[in-house]
Amino acid sequence: MKKQSRRQLLIGAGVAGAVILLAVAVFLYIYFEKRVYKSCAVEAGTPVAASDFVRFDRDKHIAAFKYGTSVYDVQVPGEYPIEVQLGNRVYKSKLTVTDTIAPQVVASPKKTMYSIPLQPEDFIVEIKDQTTCTVAFQSEPDFRKTGDQDITLVITDMGGNVSTMVTQVNVIGIYPEISMEAGSPRPTTSDFAFAEKDAALLTPLSDIDMNLPGDYIVSFSVQGIQYDSILHLRDTVPPTAEGIHYEGFACYPRTPMELLEGLTDATAVDAEFVDDPMFDQPGERDVQIRLVDMGGNEQIVTSHINLIADEEPPVIEGTKDISVITNQAIAYKDHVTVTDNADPNITYTVDNSAVDLATEGVYPVIYTATDGAGNTTTIEIKVTVVYRPYTEDDVWALCDDVLKNILKDGMSEKEIVEAIFNWVDWTIMYKGHAEKVSWIQGAYDGLKNHSGDCFTIACTCYALYTRAGIENFIIERYPVTYAQHFWNAVKIDGVWYHCDALTKDDGTRFFMWDSTRLKNYSDSHRGYHYYDASKYDVQIP
Repeated sequence: MKKQSRRQLLIGAGVAGAVILLAVAVFLYIYFEKRVYKSCAVEAGTPVAASDFVRFDRDKHIAAFKYGTSVYDVQVPGEYPIEVQLGNRVYKSKLTVTDTIAPQVVASPKKTMYSIPLQPEDFIVEIKDQTTCTVAFQSEPDFRKTGDQDITLVITDMGGNVSTMVTQVNVIGIYPEISMEAGSPRPTTSDFAFAEKDAALLTPLSDIDMNLPGDYIVSFSVQGIQYDSILHLRDTVPPTAEGIHYEGFACYPRTPMELLEGLTDATAVDAEFVDDPMFDQPGERDVQIRLVDMGGNEQIVTSHINLIADEEPPVIEGTKDISVITNQAIAYKDHVTVTDNADPNITYTVDNSAVDLATEGVYPVIYTATDGAGNTTTIEIKVTVVYRPYTEDDVWALCDDVLKNILKDGMSEKEIVEAIFNWVDWTIMYKGHAEKVSWIQGAYDGLKNHSGDCFTIACTCYALYTRAGIENFIIERYPVTYAQHFWNAVKIDGVWYHCDALTKDDGTRFFMWDSTRLKNYSDSHRGYHYYDASKYDVQIP
């Protein structure tokens, strides 16, 4: 073999070294640059780890996603940038999430009331898929068609995979709501359940106030399921009324309602004056009245008023001087009335502050009545307080002295009454005026002194009738025209009669008269026995 030259050896050694360096470089490139795959593809829902992106097993245990850079969602198909860290080096890769599996679906039939739409999702019981799915009707159901309808649901996942499912919707023939005008006739079951003959009413329709606007729940049962409908009771019609022409006195206000007639509305109505009608001022003018019903509907009505000044004072009647025994109570308002030409609510006051019922004397009492226009009437009477030296027992003792002489055993009630009537009529001498302090005073004067006026006679009869066991009471003339007058009502054999033991100058005796006979006589004798029957508990036939 031919011996090589030194130069050739050196060249050969250089080439060999270059080859080795190239091989080392290639190895290092493959090791460092190819340690991480450029991309990784998975089916949606598959878990992913950083080691899945590493090529060599010896690197898998140190592989990690670079913090904050690898954001992905395996439930959402798409491509996601990935950065994998191996030691001090970071490698870029890509995650591709694909969805190739169609959804698995479970659906169920549904019921709904007429015209109430359901959403496709309402029919879904369960969807199994690794991605989010959308649900749609293949064709929109007709929710205004009662009965059963087949429907097809289309379920699409994020990968575009599609599943279909057939189910049913049953539209119940009950209106979910109806509207009626307040004041309308009460609805019936068929007004709600128009296509459900077997619908059972759960809500008593009689409980609904058809004149009260509002929303009322009306429930039905169909095959054991409760369905709630709503009755919208609306008031959309304004009130109607007519204004009036009113004539009256100033200072006496009227309410808005008093100036209307023919008010009509299905609901309650409030009325108010649009402007101040100035009832305190005389004059003629129009007034406007605003009507508002419960539905908020408004109407303006015009009335006309003509007011005149009230210059006439009240009239007080029935007042009289009063005589009482010391410490005896006084009913100041008995038989006293007050009237006014304009004021319908006129009242009066009694000032008895000056009266001392414990001390004998004559005291003033003032009656005052003022009407709404300020017109005032005052009347002064006198109260005479006297000391009574005798008692009720004294009266009964005097009665017993009389009765033992005029009554006999076995007398009937009529005979007893007639004996007392005659004794009083023939014994007590009439004189023009006697103090009218009390029935005890009147009876004592009659029994003791045998003199007095009609009050004395009536009180004496009352005492004797009562002591003899005969029911009776004293009647007073009303209205008091030219003078006061008193007589008795007596119950004889179960029947009430008028008995007046004061015989008239013409010889008329009023024994056991009925009310008709008494009135006929009074009509022709200046109302001699007129009286107010309502003031007594007993009505005399």
